[in-house]
Amino acid sequence: MSRLSWPAIVIFLLGAIGAGYLKDMFITFEGPLEYGASAAAGAIGGLIGAVIGMTLFPKRSDTDE
Repeated sequence: MSRLSWPAIVIFLLGAIGAGYLKDMFITFEGPLEYGASAAAGAIGGLIGAVIGMTLFPKRSDTDE
């Protein structure tokens, strides 16, 4: 998370929540498999959101680095 700027963090969260919402619209499981599927969808959506956020809004690095 240290490589993400504030707009990139927002895109990350939108990707994670949006993927969970889309999973619920199209795929429904029963029992504990529902939690695993929701976690997987959120992780994949968050990863995609983080990559997009880091590409669009790179964090400015310190001059000391």
